[in-house]
Amino acid sequence: MLIIKNMKRTMFLVAVLFLVAASQAQTLQSLFEKYSEDEHFEYVSVGNGMMNMASAMGGMPKNDKGMSSKMKSTKILTLKASSDSQLMKSFEKELSSVLEAGKFETAVVTRGKGESVHIYYRITGKDHVDQLIVAKTKSELSLIWNSGKMTKAELMHGFSSKDEDSSIDGDERS
Repeated sequence: MLIIKNMKRTMFLVAVLFLVAASQAQTLQSLFEKYSEDEHFEYVSVGNGMMNMASAMGGMPKNDKGMSSKMKSTKILTLKASSDSQLMKSFEKELSSVLEAGKFETAVVTRGKGESVHIYYRITGKDHVDQLIVAKTKSELSLIWNSGKMTKAELMHGFSSKDEDSSIDGDERS
């Protein structure tokens, strides 16, 4: 009887620890929410209706199957601060943990003359994709989060070169 009580108590403590750990894990959504109101950050959110209107005004046909027509929302978060400032370092650390916890994959990385751009993606649910573009200079870090309904093949086609059989992640397609 004592063994069963101790086992129940241990299981309860383990469950509580998992809940605490899960509640502290930050998501991309919570990162944007947390900093969207911070005075050090600039924030822009463009919803589905405005994206459709922009496509129409830009002359995109309604049946366009391009990457931009599949994205349903775009959010932009920009921090203007020195790359060696405490705020920038702290934000980058938080961003890294969000990318790791969210299981984002790297699609593209470019660097040059004090600037870098990283493009990450993840497939969440059935044909839903999150794309995160992280652009950094010596005095600014911008996150551009595109979210929409798209398959991995469609997403990768948007990243590929003119050769339709090539792939960013090195997969061979037949």
